[in-house]
Amino acid sequence: MSLTYAIGDVHGRRDLLQALLEAIRTDAGDRQFRIIFLGDLIDRGPESRQCLDLAIATLEAHPGSRLILGNHEEFLLSFLNAAHDRETIMHRWLMNGGDETLRSYGFENIDDVDGAVRQLAIAHPGHVAALRAADWMVETDCHVFVHGGIDPNLALADQDPVTTRWIREKFLGFTGPLPKTVVHGHTVTASALPELHANRIAIDTGAVNTGHLTCAAFDADAPPRFLATDDHGRNIEVGEVRPLDCR
Repeated sequence: MSLTYAIGDVHGRRDLLQALLEAIRTDAGDRQFRIIFLGDLIDRGPESRQCLDLAIATLEAHPGSRLILGNHEEFLLSFLNAAHDRETIMHRWLMNGGDETLRSYGFENIDDVDGAVRQLAIAHPGHVAALRAADWMVETDCHVFVHGGIDPNLALADQDPVTTRWIREKFLGFTGPLPKTVVHGHTVTASALPELHANRIAIDTGAVNTGHLTCAAFDADAPPRFLATDDHGRNIEVGEVRPLDCR
């Protein structure tokens, strides 16, 4: 399938995600397409549960679509899976917006985080299953889709999944050639615009704070196009945006 849309970090902004998905359907017209979610659907914003609902429905509706695990989803899974250091993991997650995720599932009193997460897993097994089944890298002929980036010193086959979710400076500061162009989120662009670099395409435009949720559209050999939301408070508009060319 040649038409692919990659969506950057959502962070609980269901309103922006819903508007962007509707715009993608309009943009694609009668053509089949797939969507790659680059991760960090949850935390910080108010509607993480609803974002996962939308993402799972999209995966089911559009064959070939993929969900990549972000570092924030990793927080949740790590807490669910941890046998040790649960307090440390819990505090790191809550300090990074995990409290908003729990509230989106109806847990207003989060004094008992352990109990809340266990209830979450029981009440929403499909969400947990989707996160556990998520990819950490999606590779095409010309592009590599990951959440955060790749280690520029390693071949694609040797990449560590955890590193691809968390890496920043070592990847962002590397200006040499990479095996394929990397499409990533994780680090908000300074411009709040999608950015084209010599070896990567950055599409985390800080949706939770800026109101700009961005997707990149890849169609055969054509240059990528970018759609982004613009939150005016009462209404959300979606349109094509020009990326910042940093090459």
